[in-house]
Order: sequence, then C-alpha cells, then structure tokens
Amino acid sequence: MRVIAGKYKSRAVKAPKDIKVRPTSDKVKGALFNMLEPLRDCAVVDFYAGTGNLGIEALSRGASEVVFVEKAGESLKLIHENLESLGINPKSAGALVKVIPSEVSKAFYLLHQEGRKFDILLADPPYEIGVLKRIQLLLTQYPILKEDGILAVEHGVKDSELAVEFPYPLIRQKKYGDTMLSLFKHSTLVKEEE
Repeated sequence: MRVIAGKYKSRAVKAPKDIKVRPTSDKVKGALFNMLEPLRDCAVVDFYAGTGNLGIEALSRGASEVVFVEKAGESLKLIHENLESLGINPKSAGALVKVIPSEVSKAFYLLHQEGRKFDILLADPPYEIGVLKRIQLLLTQYPILKEDGILAVEHGVKDSELAVEFPYPLIRQKKYGDTMLSLFKHSTLVKEEE
C-alpha cells in the first residue's frame, strides 16, 4: 500500500499480516479522496483505522488534524509504525495527530463530550450487515460532524440499510466489486414548502 497524493505521495504504508484486517485498496481510496477534495485545513476522524491508511492519506492531502480510532492491538501498533515511518508526530507539519485506542462507540462519546466537531468522518468498518446503520445511529446520538461536513463510509454492498432516524442525506454512492462508498452531508438547509 502507498500514499496516493500530497506531501507523502508514493510513501509506503505497512499492511497487516492478519487477513481479518482489510485495508482499503488504492483504487477505492483514490476514488474516495477524489470525492472528498479539497481536504486542506480539514479536521478528520478515521474510525476503524486499521493501518491508518485513510487518515494518513488525509494528512498527506493537507488535513490539519486527524484522529485515528482503533481498538485492536496489532492495528494500533501498525498505525504508530506507519506514522513514525513518515515522520508524523503530534506537532508534525502543523498537523494535530491523535490515536484513540478504543471502540468506535466509545470514541464517538468521548469526542462528543469534548465538544469536538469535525469536517470529515471516515469509517471503514468490517463488512457485516447493520454496521452502516450503527454508524449513522452513533452520529445521530453524538453529533460530532460540522455543518456541511461529510460522513464517508466504506461498506459491503449487501449492507445498504440506512437508519430511518438519520438526518443527513446521502449525496454520493459508488460501487467497486463488493465494496460500496456512501457519502452523507450534514446540512441544516430545509426546502421551503410550496
């Protein structure tokens, strides 16, 4: 795996030996970040961070802050190794980098308790039915997305059920084999009644 664009372009990102961890392919990652550009000065959370692949790509493309959320010990080790190999630390290039070693639901709660709001939330969860809906419900319960912010979820094509209570509209969806990218935008704009 490599960083596709930006400051760390072409730099290697260590991949896991564990086949249970499924890093985002370069093709899907490239498509995702093309949909999200520009990232300059954006605050980003990389949920289910795995290797840190997506968060590192965001930093490379100019994000001012990236929070990595991961609970698995081996994956946390990979995130730290990948950041270190790129010379990224909490003060690197003006970027604020933080790793939260916890479950996604707890991280949502902690970030909400801190009063934090982010421009982009990235989520690459395990491909299982219901995970897309769970992420949407967590965001409804803990609204950590800024106005006009984007929630981008990489999920299995079989998991397409959206949470009825989720207030943010689906703005883009693209399929790549058994992978689906779904982007939702936080907007308080309400259509005028006719």
